[in-house]
Amino acid sequence: MADSPLLSLDYRVDTQHQMQADAKVLEQDKQARALAIALQNPLPSYIVEAPAGSGKTELLTQRYLMLLQTVQHPEEVVAVTFTNKAASEMRQRIMNSLQQAHDNIPADKPHKEVTMQLAKAALKRSDLLAWDILKTPSRLRIYTIDALSGQLARQMPLMSRFGSQPEVLDEADGLYQQAASQTLALLDDPEHGDAVRTALSFFNNDSAQLTRLMAGMLEKRDQWLDYHASRIDISQVEQALAAMIEKDLQLAREVMSERIQKMLMPIARYAASNLPCEHAIALLRDWDYALSADIQSLALWQALVDLLCSKEDFRKRWDKKTGILPEDQGRAFKEQLADIVIMLQSDSAAATRLINLRSLPMPVFGEQGKAMIHSLNRLLMVSCAELWLLFQQQGKVDFVEVSQRAITALQDELGMPSELALRLDYQISHLLIDEFQDTSPTQIRLIEMLTRGWQSGDGHSLFLVGDPMQSIYRFRKANVGLFLKAQRQGIGHIALTPLKLSQNNRSEPSVVHWINQSFKQIFPQHDAIADGAIQYREFLPTKHDSDSNGVYVYPIYEQQSQTESLEDEEGEDLPVGAVRMREANQIIKIIRDTQAQRPQAKIAVLVRARSHLQVLVSQIRRHYPDLKFQAVEIEELTNRQVVQDLLSLCYALHHRADRVHWLAVLRAPWCGLSLQDLHHLIGEDRHSTVMQLMSNPQRVAELTDEGRKRLVYVRDILFMALQQQGRMSTSRWIRATWLMLNGPHCLWKEGDAADVEAFFERIDQIERAGRFSIQELQREVDKLYAQPDVHAPDTLQFMTIHKSKGLEFDSVILPGLDLASGRDESPLMRWEEVLEELPDGQIRRTDVVVAPLVPNS
Repeated sequence: MADSPLLSLDYRVDTQHQMQADAKVLEQDKQARALAIALQNPLPSYIVEAPAGSGKTELLTQRYLMLLQTVQHPEEVVAVTFTNKAASEMRQRIMNSLQQAHDNIPADKPHKEVTMQLAKAALKRSDLLAWDILKTPSRLRIYTIDALSGQLARQMPLMSRFGSQPEVLDEADGLYQQAASQTLALLDDPEHGDAVRTALSFFNNDSAQLTRLMAGMLEKRDQWLDYHASRIDISQVEQALAAMIEKDLQLAREVMSERIQKMLMPIARYAASNLPCEHAIALLRDWDYALSADIQSLALWQALVDLLCSKEDFRKRWDKKTGILPEDQGRAFKEQLADIVIMLQSDSAAATRLINLRSLPMPVFGEQGKAMIHSLNRLLMVSCAELWLLFQQQGKVDFVEVSQRAITALQDELGMPSELALRLDYQISHLLIDEFQDTSPTQIRLIEMLTRGWQSGDGHSLFLVGDPMQSIYRFRKANVGLFLKAQRQGIGHIALTPLKLSQNNRSEPSVVHWINQSFKQIFPQHDAIADGAIQYREFLPTKHDSDSNGVYVYPIYEQQSQTESLEDEEGEDLPVGAVRMREANQIIKIIRDTQAQRPQAKIAVLVRARSHLQVLVSQIRRHYPDLKFQAVEIEELTNRQVVQDLLSLCYALHHRADRVHWLAVLRAPWCGLSLQDLHHLIGEDRHSTVMQLMSNPQRVAELTDEGRKRLVYVRDILFMALQQQGRMSTSRWIRATWLMLNGPHCLWKEGDAADVEAFFERIDQIERAGRFSIQELQREVDKLYAQPDVHAPDTLQFMTIHKSKGLEFDSVILPGLDLASGRDESPLMRWEEVLEELPDGQIRRTDVVVAPLVPNS
């Protein structure tokens, strides 16, 4: 059938309207970029929404170069990023732009021409004021947030309460553990002993678990310390929790109108009358009024959800288990329920809103809950004090302490700006913040204090750039609601003008269109500061269309059955574990095909959790050794054989009766006893140690000639090493023993040497911290990852999605989309800010909800 002329006309009109709308959006994007780098007097402060691929780093570079034209000293312009890599990239871009402008190298792209003109103007300013910026790049103030905090804390050591400058630790797990242990050691302390005893009673006297949980809290104390510094008001917590619950009830109320509720009332009463009193639905036995969003109606709402919904969606059938009997009236009600469900399904969010009500608690803490919160709160505050004492004793701090002391340095005891803060008002004229969507409340507080003395029109400016759709650090309290709040209310007393970038310069049009269509359905429908919700922002491609579809889906079906098997294309039964193998083989085929078509293309395999790459990496190692790749923090060091052998050597030398590790040492390449010789050595003797058996002439005589030579050689070295125990540092002792065993000659991969050095370096770190033990060494080595293959090109990389943030690739493969990421242990206390948002978008107040961990015991 030929297309209707009217339909063709409609299509052309729709296409024309879309093209006009796209042209308008691109023009607004162009105007926003021009405003961001325009010289104005006074300079406005901006907050810029910049989606992925929009060129935000280039815009930040241009803004920085423009600001250099307005200041007397380059140090007055300060840029803050969140990673060393981002800071290095920005510094490199600025210096490259200045150098190219100095050398008159023509720009190869239109936006680079803008950067070139700004760089030339900045060089003129440098020459006029004798900055000599090309020879003194250190005058460019580009920091990470941690580096900026450290600099602030160092400038006023008395105000920051550091005294002499301490060593800043990248990892302070040992100190957290020690502080937690010292806190629990106050069991008989007259002031804090009762809190320790109460907390231990909740955890069934499992001090190891409580110590571990307290240490985890200390690592993130910047996120909760302000809330716990004073006694928590349980009544306020209950009110805030009730407010959160009533919001969810209101969402359910929007789905379940009064008309639908009235239709359900006779059905619900009938179903409830056919169920025992203890059944959840039985609460609806006398239901005859429309449920409101009041907290008192929560139990009835949950009963109604049980009637309408299964675990994950609306019910498809009702039977006697839900009170609908197989009789005439029951069948009629069943038909009515099916019709009501169809009505509710017109709202795609209906099922989710209703099922969410099941998990809501009553916002009332019992006496035990209150006692638990108060005792844990006291312990956390004491553990912070113990940690501070450890910092002072050892002259070491972590980054959290640095940021806290930086804030302390910016205000006096009355909360007024300190001398340092006032001096910074003159030193910092312009502040630029990258990745603003990742800022936490503590970091925003630091920004507020740095800009506290700024006045409107006094020559200062604040420039914030980020993409709220990429806010993925909620676990660090980086809530997207903070970005939206800054857009509407500014930072402190500084009003921010919103700018929005909408173009994508990185991806093909087919990829951009697919993302727009898909993620528009996933994201919330509206922005909500209080809920931390962000509506999807569409963006437009600037690249030309290509023949590629852009996005390909490779489904691998898993058919769960009683035999736990699936069928492949040939109809053969495969175990469920083979799904991951088929996936790995498919990925290898995609990589091969891509490399054949585009040899220089950069390919990335990105996963949610490192474990999702185990099968793929294993398959490549075994069957495709020519396929070289870089694995960025993917392969755990403890999975490398050389490190396993070194750990066994450490265990054996520290525990002479550790049979398993002594046998592993004899099996390792530096000795290489066969399984037959090992059996002859230990035989059926289950009581003697391996050391005793090695010294038994009769046992040694039973070995093969080759085995006897190997054993005697290694035995003499190990016995000699045991005589040196305690006469030198542990690291030197283990290394010397390994060298005598000819360990370096047993390294057969080029990356093995780097793994060995990382192992010994970690022993040094633990020993210097005064907390060496075999158990601690095992925990620390478990955190290490093998270095990427030094000979592998960067055209094929494996990494987690978090590690890939900010990087660009030509082809991206996302396996394991059906797998869940591993979950960390629940924290000792959960806390959350609850924002009350007014109809005009303003925030009236902020409450805090706190909940303790409920132990299994």
